[in-house]
Amino acid sequence: MTAARKQIYGGGSMTERSQGVWRLRVYVGDHPLTGNPRQVQRTFRGGEKDAAKELAKFVTESTQGRLSHIGATVGQLLDRWVVHIESLGRTPSTLRGSRSRIERAIRPALGNMPLSRLGPADLDRCYAAWTAEGLSGATVRSYHATLSAALHQAVKWGWIERNPADRATPPSPRGPVMSPPAPADVNRLHAAAEATDPVLATAIALAALTGARRGELAALRWSDVDLASGYLTIARSINVVDGVTHESGTKTHQIRRLALDELGAKILRDRWKYQADLSERAGSPLVDDPFVLSYQAHAGIPVNPDTISHRFAALAARLGINSRFHDLRHFSVTTLIAAGVDIRTVATRHGHAQATMTINRYAHALPASDREAATVLGRALGR
Repeated sequence: MTAARKQIYGGGSMTERSQGVWRLRVYVGDHPLTGNPRQVQRTFRGGEKDAAKELAKFVTESTQGRLSHIGATVGQLLDRWVVHIESLGRTPSTLRGSRSRIERAIRPALGNMPLSRLGPADLDRCYAAWTAEGLSGATVRSYHATLSAALHQAVKWGWIERNPADRATPPSPRGPVMSPPAPADVNRLHAAAEATDPVLATAIALAALTGARRGELAALRWSDVDLASGYLTIARSINVVDGVTHESGTKTHQIRRLALDELGAKILRDRWKYQADLSERAGSPLVDDPFVLSYQAHAGIPVNPDTISHRFAALAARLGINSRFHDLRHFSVTTLIAAGVDIRTVATRHGHAQATMTINRYAHALPASDREAATVLGRALGR
């Protein structure tokens, strides 16, 4: 048997394993996870000169990144990606959600697959399987979003050339069914809460009047309230993860300065008076910058956003009202749109990233405005 002949060329090597059969190898750098040197290889059949040309082409392709240089699995990418987004300062709730989606569904389905072999068809098979298991389209789309973000980062790192999630087909989004409570129901909820739970009563009123999210309301301090000029500043949000309270920016990282009407200002004045009286009666002085919504006499600990939701749900059930606390935000948006307030103002007031999102999500609240538009056009043509 003839001994294998190995020849070294710039950036690669070729070894004749048998007559006219060559193994081409190219060094592509160290493995980002282990630090070990990485090589890619392919087999070529032909003469030595043609093999040398093929090797040169192979080196060029590898250098230009048209081949996967990473032996990592999808699971290893996901682990590195989670560490990466944590270093970017993602909120604890965001990190918890990402880890949960990965461990619950993505890793069991794709974790052991080599990243270089992952294609859009593999993703589509997973989406179909998850849907067949009874998962909602929104849930499957959340898995797709997590995968897409991790794979997008892999492209940036040079681990893969293209993001297969861009060519995959997750379930089509379906707008959530929104059923904001009627004004009479909001008044009933507020009145009932005032009698037994002043903190919840204030939360209900502010959610309906400002459309603020529950975490944003929980983070409100009295320094955010300007009763003299009638404004409220939404600058932070609170979320509780594994029993630990975290305070961060708002969902869209926007600071909103919202005007208060006479009713909103009165509700906050009454809340301040109640809080000051409670502090005095309990002999527990208010902290330097107290929270607006707190069950503590000193108001130094904010209400847990989950507590707001749970107490609201119990109250609504007792009154026979089919509504969640978040529906008060929908009530605020739809009421303003139906009244003819321009979409940009509504979007800004409620902290939507773009006005188009407000239009897409709340298109059902536009029929009155659409009817008015049709009447204007009809009158113009009727002349």
